[in-house]
Amino acid sequence: MGKRFLRSIVQDEVAIAAAGQVAPFDLPVNPLSFVELTILLERPNEAAVSAHRLISDAFLAIGDVSIRHKGEMIIQGSLADLAMMAGVLINYAPNVAFPAGVGQLQSVSFMLPFARFPYWPEEGFPATQRGNLRMHIEALDVSPGTATATQFSVEAVELIESDPVRYLKYTTNTRALAATGRQRVPLPIGNELLGCLLFNPATEITATEQSAWNRVKLMVDNVEQYYAESRWRSLRADIGLKMALPSLAFQHVHPHAAADTSTGDPAINRDSPPNQYGYIELDPLKDSYYALETQGHANVELDLNSEVSSGTVRYLPVELVTVR
Repeated sequence: MGKRFLRSIVQDEVAIAAAGQVAPFDLPVNPLSFVELTILLERPNEAAVSAHRLISDAFLAIGDVSIRHKGEMIIQGSLADLAMMAGVLINYAPNVAFPAGVGQLQSVSFMLPFARFPYWPEEGFPATQRGNLRMHIEALDVSPGTATATQFSVEAVELIESDPVRYLKYTTNTRALAATGRQRVPLPIGNELLGCLLFNPATEITATEQSAWNRVKLMVDNVEQYYAESRWRSLRADIGLKMALPSLAFQHVHPHAAADTSTGDPAINRDSPPNQYGYIELDPLKDSYYALETQGHANVELDLNSEVSSGTVRYLPVELVTVR
């Protein structure tokens, strides 16, 4: 007989009454493979208000999401960043369910993985004591965009007969840009690095495309490693090596000549992932063969050559933590 897992409801569907921090809640004590967060939004007349922008509405509803162990951030980021992270880690795009009519709840589910493969018995967050592992959610708007009556729910998959030996950790780092040109941002030291998700604050849909991550190097003790230098366009394109059809995965629509007449041509929602995201790959085989060993080094940094002099870059290093 094989091993078993246990899927359970951690937080049943509950309305978000006001913007701000939702009361934190405990996650299960058994080893965890992943947590699934579902956002529910009441829909208006879809044709009248272009309610196909569900993904964007979810990002307007929920801001920062974090999972903390004894106060330490294990997973942390904006909902958009974490959605993109699930895409590059496990090839998962938010799953959308469409309601039949006006006023019904429309759901979109986001996965927060602790492992490179869901249900992998060797990788996941280890068992802990009740109250140590908690989930925090920040609500931005109870009526985001074209939606109303925001709700959320959370489920988790426990590896009840497994004892994982490692887990993924990824949290947000930021750097406010004050000038163009070369500058460095630090990466964490101590654990193996599997990659790094990059967010470019300079929008890609302007007349003149510019990037804060225009040219990127990876520096280990001031020596170029892995990435001697790469352009943003290539790092952005490399998302396609991590997930299938990324430009379509986060929902697309068909332009309409009129409210009820589709032109038949697909178009991309330009205000949602994968736009403005790139990835530094350090684990292409998903077996740690190329993982960057950071322990013992004085500094590990990304060297960027920015084309813009304002805005804030975000980057989320992916660490592989060994359970001791």
